[in-house]
Amino acid sequence: MNFRDLTYFDALARLKNYTAVARQFKVTQPTITYAIKRLETELAATLFVRDRSHRQVELTANGRQLEAHVAIILHELQLAQTELAANTQQKVKFGLPPIIGAYYFPKLAQRLARHGLISHLNTTEAGSNTLLDQLRTGKLDLALLGSTSPLTDQLINAEILTQQSFKIIVSPDHPLANAKKVSFAQLIDEKFVTLKEGFVHPAALRQLTQSAGFAPNVVYTTPDISVLKSMVAENIGIGFLTALAISPADNVVALALADTQQPKFLISLAHRKNHLLSALQQELLTQLKQPIN
Repeated sequence: MNFRDLTYFDALARLKNYTAVARQFKVTQPTITYAIKRLETELAATLFVRDRSHRQVELTANGRQLEAHVAIILHELQLAQTELAANTQQKVKFGLPPIIGAYYFPKLAQRLARHGLISHLNTTEAGSNTLLDQLRTGKLDLALLGSTSPLTDQLINAEILTQQSFKIIVSPDHPLANAKKVSFAQLIDEKFVTLKEGFVHPAALRQLTQSAGFAPNVVYTTPDISVLKSMVAENIGIGFLTALAISPADNVVALALADTQQPKFLISLAHRKNHLLSALQQELLTQLKQPIN
């Protein structure tokens, strides 16, 4: 079966017009016609019928069945081409969310540099959900991902490397600054400064506030962790942040959560199940899995 014939079939299934497909691939219309006829002969099935009223073609039941398989075949071939090219270039397409990149990955960087791996990273920085999508489609080889529960995906292998608790952060001038712990039910009247959607934090915050029976009064959202901590330090509102991103140098007070049921900030190392790792990628995987001293 000809790969190019499958490509023409896929385009015709979408465009439903021989002329449009020929124009897309810069070939003659008979080239497309012969390709479809070859497929129909090989499969002993009619794939298209002509809809003369609309001057286009429509998939038969057999055609729709083949379309579902062709989408997978072409996707896998594209992944294979991408992976082979990356292996040749000795680069690893690596996904890194902002918080993990700023507060966790630097602890690994020295080890990776010592093993000559840092220079091979082609890093993409984005939210964990975005990176997970890119991992599924082959745009990434490996990624560190944040979540509030173990990642379960039929396409992805994910191993939890570490977990961190979430904290409430307040200004040193806030009435809660002297508290050791706080429950979410106590925060019903508080103003919140939060991270924007795309981070793990908004989902975790919703989980806790729903359990406490209220919707948070969010006065400001930001994609920048430094801005969030600065606004909390100025007592504009309280914050909700993983302990990973809080340091003694921050001008905020971190309070533990007293709630018995609370989410954790999980950091997982992930790659596609059907991706055969190169020697370089396997070495990177091995080094990333090593515990941080």
